[in-house]
Amino acid sequence: MTKDKNEPEQKSNHRHLSRRQFLGLSAAGVAALALTGRTCFYEDPTSDAWSQAVLTDWEIAVLAAAAGALIPDSPTELRQASATSPSGLQVAQKVDTFLQGLPFTMLVEIHAMFGLIEHGTILNGSVLRFTRLSPPKRLAYLQRLNEMGSKFGDAFRGIRDLSLLGWYAHPKTWEPMGYDGPLLVRPAPQPVQTPQSAGKYARLIAPAGTRPKGTL
Repeated sequence: MTKDKNEPEQKSNHRHLSRRQFLGLSAAGVAALALTGRTCFYEDPTSDAWSQAVLTDWEIAVLAAAAGALIPDSPTELRQASATSPSGLQVAQKVDTFLQGLPFTMLVEIHAMFGLIEHGTILNGSVLRFTRLSPPKRLAYLQRLNEMGSKFGDAFRGIRDLSLLGWYAHPKTWEPMGYDGPLLVRPAPQPVQTPQSAGKYARLIAPAGTRPKGTL
């Protein structure tokens, strides 16, 4: 049976993507992959002996990476340590303990600071997040934040101070700088002297019950 020439052709039900739509979907896919790469795949820092109370997994990774870049001779890997240097994880543990005593409003600002440092690398022309950069590039990026000033400079000083706090709070760093550690066991107070125990200074001891002059 031949098709009538006057019969209108049926339109195809298949829609073809235009070049603009294809490019838009491709860009969205690339952006989604980039976002996934920037927000996922962090090492789990918890263990049977420790679990963080304030910092998230990715914030611990950021702090460890910053400490490795800012502090000379410090380990650059999360769990790498030496006899005189704590690991990045150990530095983060000290900081996490310190942060537990801060007010909520301050913690909100600290979490925002970590986000800026980790993902602000895009402002410096890098597609990699902070923790994926090499240690020299991490340091260059942090120095760039300091040079930019304003909130960026505040972020640099904040991560620097937290890194140093966690570093010097760890006992491994004390001996190289001649610090014996905090005085945890305090000596007992000296006994109150009496005329009998004062020896040649007995005459300087007032009799029991004596009140200073001018008191009621």
